[in-house]
Amino acid sequence: MNLALIVLPGLIAGLGLALIVAALVPTQPRLSAALDRIGTTTVAADPAYAATLENRIGSAVLRRAGDSASLNIPTSDLRLIGMSVNRFLYQKVLSAGLGLIAPLAIGLIFQVLDLTAFYIPALFGIPLAIGGWFLPNLLVRDQAEAARKEFSRSVAVYMELVGSERISGASPGKALESAAQVGRNWAFVRIRQTLTEARYSGVAPWDALEHLSHEIDVPDLAEIAKVIRLSGEQGASVYETLRARGQNLRDRLLNDEVTEANKATNKMTIPMTLTGILFMLLLGTPFVLDAFF
Repeated sequence: MNLALIVLPGLIAGLGLALIVAALVPTQPRLSAALDRIGTTTVAADPAYAATLENRIGSAVLRRAGDSASLNIPTSDLRLIGMSVNRFLYQKVLSAGLGLIAPLAIGLIFQVLDLTAFYIPALFGIPLAIGGWFLPNLLVRDQAEAARKEFSRSVAVYMELVGSERISGASPGKALESAAQVGRNWAFVRIRQTLTEARYSGVAPWDALEHLSHEIDVPDLAEIAKVIRLSGEQGASVYETLRARGQNLRDRLLNDEVTEANKATNKMTIPMTLTGILFMLLLGTPFVLDAFF
């Protein structure tokens, strides 16, 4: 038996545990990473916030590998779905650690049951750890894609509501706030929160909406901000403009849904064809066996 195959799983497990322990040990942060986080770490002063394992691991990973391209932090997606960077990094470390350690545990169980040597399943630890590291990126991307579509549907309704408020004589800022009070889903709640923060901080509401649009990568929301800014600065009529853009947005979203439905239907063609072939083979098997035997 090759000695390297016996020692390698132990080295992998030891390396994984060493990385986890090293991530939990406080170190001096790099100046560049600290400067990048200025203005975004006010909640870290809360002892309850800093004491959680999730935030300790996330902060440690960000502190040590904040400039690494392997992190690939989808900032706009995280802001859209309301997930913190620390939670995202914690999920990456957790899934990678499970992918690394789970094959070792399975291998030990197999060896106890005298099924196979433990190092054979353990060899899958490294590829599973790499896959587990990038798995949260895929999950966040899918969640953000669904949330972005839902947000765009809400924006289409919000456009017409803002236009109705404006044609009723409301001022630009009042029209934005009044229209945001109508909806009860999370997208309208996000818009209301943004407008409320803008009012108390003295920021123009259309500027706040445009900033939110760039922050969560929903360009349709910026269209409302641009039209309302124009009406506020030049007194232009916006009802027909917003109504037309809202209709165009709904038509585009509907076309996207039809396209996705067609793709799903096409994907089902091959499985349905294979199912039909298998069914015909099952029906024809008795006749074939009878003919030969």
